Amino acid sequence: MGVIVLLSGGQDSATAALWMRKNLEGPYVAITFRYGQRHVVELEAARAVAEALGIEQVILDIGPLWGLLEVESALTSEKEIKVVEGGLPTTFVPGRNLVFLLLAAVWGYPRGYRHLVIGANEVDYSGYPDCRGPFLEAAQRAISLALDEPYWVHAPFLRWNKAALWRYAAEEGALDLIREKTHTCYRGVREVLHPWGYGCGVCPACELRRRGYEEAFGAGAA
Repeated sequence: MGVIVLLSGGQDSATAALWMRKNLEGPYVAITFRYGQRHVVELEAARAVAEALGIEQVILDIGPLWGLLEVESALTSEKEIKVVEGGLPTTFVPGRNLVFLLLAAVWGYPRGYRHLVIGANEVDYSGYPDCRGPFLEAAQRAISLALDEPYWVHAPFLRWNKAALWRYAAEEGALDLIREKTHTCYRGVREVLHPWGYGCGVCPACELRRRGYEEAFGAGAA
């Protein structure tokens, strides 16, 4: 049975693609969604990662779905990036992982792809509820029931922190790939290559990425 990795172009999903190739038997495909996100640079990063890893990429254009639903997010509009009362950042896109997993499963249904790999993490993350273990377990069961086929949702880094992700990339000989090809910055900044990769250095995503790198290799490590 084939394996699909949800490849956004970010650090977590790219590292999940590394894990997929090592731990699951192919064929493999990377599915990237165009969903009205603010920064096209994410799509470019996903393409570069898939190409570097030799994984076929499929881009599913689902249009400005959240805009059509009149749901505002700082990832799909010019809304200010900040943490609001209650702890969730304005970059939260409600239901995004649920939608992506379901659509990836439906794409895989007639093609024999039954394994879904996602780089979700509930340790060093932005507090998104759809990055937690109970959600992923429920999603696997719901998808399997909805399609009347057994599906497996793999979240290999669910309980890893960012430092562990960086170390894993280094162990797999892919540190430069993660540093230089992936994109995490919420602001879409890609002008300066820091030791931990490209980004503005101040948004929540950059802060998590930088902190993990420095924990893994030491502050100032190149």
